[in-house]
Parts: sequence; structure tokens; C-alpha cells
Amino acid sequence: MTREAGPATVDGDFDRRNEIAFQGMTARMERHDRDVTVTFRFSDGATRTERIARTVGSRRLQQYLIHAGGRYLRIPVAWDRMHGRWVHLNGSFFEPDGTDPFRHLSVWDGNCVFCHNVKAQPKRDAATGRFATEVAELGIACGACHGPAGPHAAQALSPFTRTAWRLVASLDRKVVDPSAVARERSVMVCGHCHGQRVPEPQDRIAEILSRGDPFDAGEDLASFYRPVSAETKVGNVSFATRFWADGSPRLTAFEYQGLVGSACFTRGGQGKPLTCLTCHSMHEGDPKGMIREENRTDAPCLGCHGTYADAGALAKHTGHAPASTGSRCYACHMPRVVYGVMSIHRTHLVRVPDPALTAAKGVPNACTQCHVDRSLTWTLEAAKRLWPGRYGAAPALPAGFDVPEGPRALLAGDAVARAVAAEALGGGGGAKVDAAWARPWLVAAFESDTYPVVRYFAANALAAGAPGIPKPDSLADAPARAAALAPWVASADPAALERARRLAATLRRTRVETDVEIGE
Repeated sequence: MTREAGPATVDGDFDRRNEIAFQGMTARMERHDRDVTVTFRFSDGATRTERIARTVGSRRLQQYLIHAGGRYLRIPVAWDRMHGRWVHLNGSFFEPDGTDPFRHLSVWDGNCVFCHNVKAQPKRDAATGRFATEVAELGIACGACHGPAGPHAAQALSPFTRTAWRLVASLDRKVVDPSAVARERSVMVCGHCHGQRVPEPQDRIAEILSRGDPFDAGEDLASFYRPVSAETKVGNVSFATRFWADGSPRLTAFEYQGLVGSACFTRGGQGKPLTCLTCHSMHEGDPKGMIREENRTDAPCLGCHGTYADAGALAKHTGHAPASTGSRCYACHMPRVVYGVMSIHRTHLVRVPDPALTAAKGVPNACTQCHVDRSLTWTLEAAKRLWPGRYGAAPALPAGFDVPEGPRALLAGDAVARAVAAEALGGGGGAKVDAAWARPWLVAAFESDTYPVVRYFAANALAAGAPGIPKPDSLADAPARAAALAPWVASADPAALERARRLAATLRRTRVETDVEIGE
């Protein structure tokens, strides 16, 4: 997750496609015998060259740190490992065009270091603001989950001790095993990083920046930190936009808040109450989520809800064919409505779908993540018909909800809702989407949306439906975007595209934009 930079550890193309320009700033990355560098050229013609000191990120983006002024700074350009290209980080934040290209030149020592390494000690000098940061382990390693392991390592030098450990599971290994501690403490191990938090009390921030992170795996996280919520404020910074209007998380790094707010965690079921380790396993499975293949099925849910292993009972419960997406536990109870690192993810708040929340509070619902071509009016009526004991008569809806929900959310929602809708229109919601039907809506969104990150998801959705046409660049200037979009315009049904453009113009007038502070 964090590595010392060098020719062997940087993933980005520092040799050929090694330059990116954005809003008057150009960054050129170059590889040398021992070092890699970045040279910034500013709009006034001035240049500045810095050595890349460290890399951060191992899956989606590899980001780069320079060391200047007694601190590590994350530069605002990164290597997109998913698509093999350079990106400007303004395109990964929910901000409109025109944002300062150096807005996300952030300080690693006082922020990123706490979750991308083990036992961060920033050692900030309050007088000078300089850092002398140390970590127990660079990157995410054993100590993040198992705590300080010096006594364990010392005992493990003995072959007799190692043999005894293998034979007797109950022996004390002098190290924390997240699967063997109380469930609250177990999820706190993960929640330390996968649940954004503030010091408890908040005035301890100066102490933590000076002395370091006080938490060790296995301890009571609540003794040191408080998970943030929509009501949390630090000075004049509010965390409200990081949550949907009903208080549920809409960004990654809030998985802890979602889990502990779920009835499966608070009440449990017929089996073992839900924890992170119900689905995830750090030493098994696909690195993309650390989930064993069987846990990508309904298996974790059936451990408690075994009744639905029977196809007939499942169909009665879901109102969908047993083998369909509509009968998958994750699709309905953990829909893809959370944003993080240029991807849409499943929420970790496990709950029953509630389409009415979409009209009342703008929260995407599981039903229309699949049924993108159906209106919210249709969805509410279908919910009442399929589950009359849970859903009452469909409420009267404001104007605008009688059009297909996928396009409506893509054009009328706030920026996160629009990104989620774009991914769903590209088939990300689980159901197969007619690409020809979705294309006019996605073209209208790409050519009119002022948020690069929304255009990014619209471009991805277009490419998923016609991979033979080059995907337009969401960060290019307006003329270049229009030129790149021309083949998509030509491939769309003209009448459908005109309808989509007219609806886009209408819905934009009703939209209230809110820049989403997603943290650094």
C-alpha cells in the first residue's frame, strides 16, 4: 500500500505516455537510473522538478509522494492502474470543472499515513509545522490487524514453541487474532481504517499528530476515536455530504459505520452475528476485496437465513426467479451505491430496500439499480404488489418521477447519485441493460455534466456497451470532449438522443448541486 519509490516500484508509465496536462498545468514523469521524477510546468511558464519519494496504492490508483518542507506531499496526478493511463486527481473528486489543479496537493503525514501504514507517528512540531514521521511498518502489514508482535516473534524463534502452537490452538501466541476476540473488538480492527473517525475527545488531535496513533489491534477503538456521522463537525468542516440524506454512508472508508448500523450486526441471526470476517478473509480469496469465491455467493447470508436455501422459499421471499439477480442477497440488501477511488462499491449497511427513500431523500434504491428502465412510480407499485405486508400504498410523488429512474437519477440527482446511476446504466447494477437504449441518456449526461467524475462514469458506461468505439476522456477540454463524443452521437438513435437532451436540460434546472467532500 505504501512503498519507497524507485524504478522497480512505480507502476506508472514514466517512459512513453509520461505527460499529462490539465487546466494550464503540465506534469511530466521521468525515470532515471535510480530515481523517478516529476516536473511541473505552470501556466506562467515556470517549472519545478521533484523526486518521487514514495508510492501509495496497490489496486486502482497508484499515487505519488514528494518530500518537501519537512513533509510528504501527495501530488495531484496519479497512475490509473485499472485503465493504464495518467489521471489528474481532480477527476476523482466530486467537484465541478475549473477547480484549482493543485487543490489536492495534500499532506500525507497528517492524514493518509494513519490508514496506509502501521502505527503512524507523525511527530509534528507544533511550532514549525514540520513532520518527522515514523511508522512501525511501511504499508499495510501484519501489525495493522495483529497488533504489536515483538513477543510473538521472539517466542516463534523456538521450534518447540512453533510446534506447540500448531498442536494446541488455545495456547497464547502473544498476538491478536481478529477471529478470536469479541465481535465488537474484531470489527474495530477493520474499523480503525475502514471507518473514518475523529479523536475522542476531538482536542486530542494535536497529541496524536505529535505522539502518534494510540490504537493497537484488539483494543477498544471507542477509547480513542469516534466514528464520524452526518452530524460530525471538526471546526468549520462538516462530514454531512459524505452521507446520503438519510444518514447512510455513500463513500468508502465508512464500511464500519454501515456494518455496526445493520440489524445483522446488532441483533445477529440464527447463526453467528455478522462481522467483517463473515465475508472477508485476509489470507484467502481474491485480493479484490479479500473474499473467498464461495462468499461472493449467498453463502454468508444463508449461514443465518438458511430457510432461503430452498428455491421455492427464496422465490416467495424475493418475488424473483431463484437464479436471477433479483434473488441475490447482496444485490437487494447491499446494493452498489457507494463511491470510492473512481469505482462504485456495495454499501455495508445491510438493510431492506426502500424505494420511497429515493423520492423523499434522493437515496438510490436497490430495485432501480437493476430496473434502470423503470420509473420510481412503477417501482413503488411493484413493491406493494410483491410484498404487501411490508410496503403500503405508493405515496404521491413529486413531478419528474414518472420517467425511467436510471436516466432521471443520471440527470437530476446530486453528483454522487449521478455517478451511481451512470454505473448502473452501464450494467454495473447487476441486471443486463440494453446498451442501445442507455446510450442516448449517457451521451446527454457526458456532454452536459460539469463534474469530471460523473463524465468518467458515463464514459465507462458507454464503453461497456460498445467497446469498439474509443472512450471519451472526461478531463479533456470541452472541444476535445465534443470531438471524442462524436462517434457516440452518431451511433445513437437521433430521436432518442433529442429526447434525452431535452430531458437533461429540464432536469438540470431543478438540480441542486452539492460539492461532496470525500476527504483525502
